[in-house]
Parts: sequence; C-alpha cells; structure tokens
Amino acid sequence: MFLFIPAFSCAFEVDPYQKEDNSGLNLIFLPLNYSKKSDFTLDFERIAVRLKKTLPFSEFADKISLYQVDISPEEEKLFVKETQGFPPLVIRRDLLQNISHSLQSSYKLVVVDAKGGVSCAELSDLARVSLIIVGRSRYSSADSFVQGFLHELGHSLGLRDECVNCRQLSGPGYPNCAANKEDAVKYWGDLAVKDNGVNFIAGCCGNRKYIRPTLGSLMNDADKAGDYGAVNERYLRQVLINSGR
Repeated sequence: MFLFIPAFSCAFEVDPYQKEDNSGLNLIFLPLNYSKKSDFTLDFERIAVRLKKTLPFSEFADKISLYQVDISPEEEKLFVKETQGFPPLVIRRDLLQNISHSLQSSYKLVVVDAKGGVSCAELSDLARVSLIIVGRSRYSSADSFVQGFLHELGHSLGLRDECVNCRQLSGPGYPNCAANKEDAVKYWGDLAVKDNGVNFIAGCCGNRKYIRPTLGSLMNDADKAGDYGAVNERYLRQVLINSGR
C-alpha cells in the first residue's frame, strides 16, 4: 500500500500570508512536470506577490494562506493522471484526503502544470475543496500566467466567465453574469448607479443575450484586465469576510 503523506513547505519570505488557524482561503500549490524545482518556486513567488497586490485579497492577509506540496517526480506520476476529457488531469483521492487530514480545513488544490496547455477550475465556493489547473505553457509571459491564475481562482470562489466568444461551461448566475436585465439589476444595480465602471453590458458565459457588469475584468479578458471589477470585488470581499464564522 502506498502511504506517502505529502509534506507542506511554506517559506516565510515567499508566502506573504500567515495565520494561526486554517479558516479562510487555503491555496495548496502542487507542481507538475517542472524540470527544476527553482522554476516552480519562482512561479509560486510571482503568484504570491501579485495576490498580495490584488483587490480584495490584498485586504485579507489574515484570512489567506499559501502552501507548496513537496512532491517528487515519481510521486507526481502516481498521484496525478492525464486524461483525454475535461478537466485534463485527475488527482488521486488519497492525495486529497491526506491534504485534508493535514490541513483540517477546506482548500483549493492548485496544480501548476509546466507542460500543460489548458487552464480550468471548478465553479465552486470557499467552503468546498476544489481543483484549479493552471497550464503554464499556454502563457507567453509571467504576467499573463499570473493573471490566468487569478481568473481560475475567481471561478473556484464562485465567479462566472464574463467572456462572450467563449465556450459556455456554466449557466448565468450570481454575482456577475445575469440571464436578463431584471436579474442584473438585482445583482449589481446599486453599484451601476454609483460606479462609472459598472453597467449592464451584453454578453457573458459565452452567450450574447446574458449581461455582465463591466467591459473588462479578470473574469473576461485576463490578459488585458488588471482587476476583477467592482462587482466581483464586492462579492469576493464578502466571501472572505464571512470565512471562518
């Protein structure tokens, strides 16, 4: 029986978020197909630094923790399997159970695949364990890689795609993709009145009939947008405020 229990390493100078308990947002980073551990460490640092600067996460240092899974190439092959379906990777259940046992809390497992070309995440929420896959090779620069991660992190916390010309992977819903104007007014009508960057704009979740709150955000064009937008920031802020209650 294979009894390897992954060890967590979290270098204090790399991880800007430290907290005494494990409530809140826990991000567990697992490297895949990296030829050098230093390359993964650099990517981890990039994400940690950018997360610290991105609203609303920058406001909640006491509620966010980042970890790295210390795993060998041989163990990678045992725990992570490629598939022809979607998502492109399957994680062995005992790895997930071992992390849950070690952390004693919910978490997001972020698999950073150095050779992968697909990024995706389960549409989930903070209270549930879910998977984020970041296909490192699809990004042409370090900035686009980090912003791609932020896009997938948004999905794992409940944000929907705001793109128009994309595959419809989920239906419309709160907080950032409305099926009609009436729902949009319920979701973010108050912000549309007082924030010039918020409006009722055609198209999200791959459907031009749906309505999104901003022209551009990390949930729409992650390569060009620098933030989540006021509607998404308000939602994420409330999620983090409520964590641990």
